[in-house]
Amino acid sequence: MDFLLILLAVLGIVLVITLIILCVRLIFTLKRIDLVLEDITRKLNSVSNVFNLVDKVTDSFSLVNDKIVDFITSFIANLFSKRKNKEETIEEEF
Repeated sequence: MDFLLILLAVLGIVLVITLIILCVRLIFTLKRIDLVLEDITRKLNSVSNVFNLVDKVTDSFSLVNDKIVDFITSFIANLFSKRKNKEETIEEEF
């Protein structure tokens, strides 16, 4: 019976030492992961500024493009409405 108690005590001590070693390694790993995440966050913030600039430039190009298309469409619509008005006045004269 004494042998079993000694064996359980030794196994318990080995288990506690193993858990302590694993916890220490886990702490070091978490510190490394934290450093990597901070680096990634810093790099993403610097790239984010570039994407914001590209977004503003494309928005301004889109606005200019919309104005040009609106002008051309209204010109064509006015052109056809003038022709339609001329045709209606010609038909009314007869």
